Amino acid sequence: MAPLNLVADDTLSDEDTRVAVVSKILSDHPGPTRHFSLDIISLPGFLAKVARWFRSETLTGLQELGITNRHNKQYHYQLLPRALTRFAPTLSLLELRCCRFHDRTALPSFPHLKRLSLYSVGISDDYLQRLISSSAVLESVRLRCVRFSRICISSRTLRSIKLLALLRKGELVIEDAPCLERLLQDFPDDGPTTIRVIQAPKLEILGFLSEGISTLQLGTSVFQKMIAVNLTTKMHTMKILALSSTGAKLGAAIDFLKCFPCLEKLYVVLQRGNGMDNSVNYDLLDPIDCLEFHLQKVVLKNYDGDRREFIDFATVFVLNAKVLKQMEIGVLNSVSDKWMCDLRRKLQVENRASRDAQIELKSDAYACPSSHEYTMDLSVADPFGSARFPF
Repeated sequence: MAPLNLVADDTLSDEDTRVAVVSKILSDHPGPTRHFSLDIISLPGFLAKVARWFRSETLTGLQELGITNRHNKQYHYQLLPRALTRFAPTLSLLELRCCRFHDRTALPSFPHLKRLSLYSVGISDDYLQRLISSSAVLESVRLRCVRFSRICISSRTLRSIKLLALLRKGELVIEDAPCLERLLQDFPDDGPTTIRVIQAPKLEILGFLSEGISTLQLGTSVFQKMIAVNLTTKMHTMKILALSSTGAKLGAAIDFLKCFPCLEKLYVVLQRGNGMDNSVNYDLLDPIDCLEFHLQKVVLKNYDGDRREFIDFATVFVLNAKVLKQMEIGVLNSVSDKWMCDLRRKLQVENRASRDAQIELKSDAYACPSSHEYTMDLSVADPFGSARFPF
């Protein structure tokens, strides 16, 4: 018999029938079970049934576990310590939503855990840090609406960290992550106010960064609210960068290009905001390596037709990116062909440094960094460039 994949959510009949169906399946199927995902529901005695399900022999060797509490988000389902201890030796995926760890319970070992996703989960800084650092083959971590003051991550295997709308503006320290390739966050103004990347020698993809990050440390280079105060470290591994800005720091964003001399793709989402008194300058006597040799794609979103510094910023790439292949500018609202021609003139498209560059101006809806589940998929080479990216 094939391994069991059981999804017990609201697509599985009504609540009473669902309980009966799940009980029967676990009773009749001999196992093993590969995947079991469960929505906590509000029926009397339901949690007692869950406890019995977790003791079922059918779940022996469970590889993927998902628990979601959708019906009462004010109540965080407390994970059963015995269940975690039982499944920990075989789990490769753990996804929890509106749950709570009992931090006084000893943390079991997760020797095969590769993917960890926590959404609105009650967990202490220390427990979260130990959970990540002690999982010997962990590859990706996603934290959404999770409170932490300061976590310090050391992992020999971690490849991806994804942060979504954190509930406490704390500090994230990547102390030692030799395999980390991507550090991603949506809604960057709701993320950690301090991010320190001490050792991540393979980091290739970073973003979204914004003025909401008061301190960003990359090696010994330091940015404060996107302004470089120290550029002593250059990260040659960085290939893809995404920025979110009110526009006030667009000129300063040029320093990110100096920090990442091998950057190939740049995404910039301009957010609504004030403080537009900002000049963008590029010193031809001090060329930037990525503009000379590597930058191939630039995507700029939310041009509203009324920001001179946005034009100045875009023109830096038109006139100086010598291997540029594609540039896309999303223009808010519908505009006439004449207006688009005038914009191309302001951008000096005819004088572009790369004669192969395709520069596309298009009417576009307002874009903002938002949740995109597939960025946990490490097979997606460019998480910002996919057609599914929800601008």
